[in-house]
Amino acid sequence: MLMMCLASAKAQSDSSYRQPRKPFIPRTIDWGYRIIEGDSAHPRKFLIFPFPIVAYKPETRWILGVSLTYIFKASKDSITRPSTMRANIAYSQNQQFSFIPSFDYFSDQNRWNIRGKYTYTNFGEYYYGIGKDAPSSNKEFYSFRMHKANLKVATLLFPKLYAGLQYNFEQMYGMQSVTGGVLQTGKPPGYNGYLASGLGFTVYYDTREHVYFPHKGWMVELSNVFYDYALGSEYNFMNVTLDARKYIHLWKENVLALQGFVSLNTGETPFRMEGVIGSDVFMRGYYNGRFRDQHAMAFQAELRKTIWGPIGMVAFAGGGTVSDYKWGLFSGIKPNVGVGLRIKAIPSQRLNLRIDYGWGSHGSSAAYISMNEAF
Repeated sequence: MLMMCLASAKAQSDSSYRQPRKPFIPRTIDWGYRIIEGDSAHPRKFLIFPFPIVAYKPETRWILGVSLTYIFKASKDSITRPSTMRANIAYSQNQQFSFIPSFDYFSDQNRWNIRGKYTYTNFGEYYYGIGKDAPSSNKEFYSFRMHKANLKVATLLFPKLYAGLQYNFEQMYGMQSVTGGVLQTGKPPGYNGYLASGLGFTVYYDTREHVYFPHKGWMVELSNVFYDYALGSEYNFMNVTLDARKYIHLWKENVLALQGFVSLNTGETPFRMEGVIGSDVFMRGYYNGRFRDQHAMAFQAELRKTIWGPIGMVAFAGGGTVSDYKWGLFSGIKPNVGVGLRIKAIPSQRLNLRIDYGWGSHGSSAAYISMNEAF
């Protein structure tokens, strides 16, 4: 009898410490992540994450497509960083098409890092002219077809320091623009199409503890590309780019991210390869290419804060400008601010679905939906 009483008391004690069942929404979220990632006992060796592309732009009307991300590791050790392959396919209501595959590969022990991206598009866009003071009244539509490719191969020279070579190719053809418009009358280099081919180097120092959502560390990359007739290029010019990023861990998963970016060109640069402000990476809130010139500069700060479970928010602010001479980058700086929503797509890899809305000067604004952080 005594033994039965003790067993009953033990059962009641065990049940009192039993974890309460999670509410329906957290249980559903966990179920979704298990489908993508597996569970702790049987994690997936590779991860595949698809998400739809839905956007609206006046020049294209509705855009529908799909983005497919594939994540894997070249080695099972804890040092080798994850590698990514991605393909974006989109089609617009105006019967325009784009195909953009890319990859970022880290070999065993991160000894090699190989990055590549190819773009084919027959979309159109707006052209506003050259210079930081290009008026909005210049706005005109032009369409084109483009093949664009970049390949970077870098090896680990010292801890955290990579160096290597890169090749750039860009061909724009099938140009259709406004007769007698700003593009045709201004005749910037490449206004009726161009082919650019160039070789260069890349050097970067990377102390980030994570690739997709770093909490701390630096990433500083200096790259240079020479475009030359001998390489098949129709224009001779040189580009130098500096991209510096700093991540500061505040508390829990909350991070302050900082970035400075400079692009400098010398020689006769095709207008669409000049420095621009306005993109889904920096100067969010401005139309991509709203301002363009030989040189461009941008800086930004972003506060990234976890709100609840898989949901996070960001607030960002920055500034930037373009100029036809280097010292002009210190004046006429245009501001931008914005907010964003983050949804954890693959928690184990800190990979987020990103939704941002930014504002620029003179009523400029833009929305962005993508994978990964802006920087």
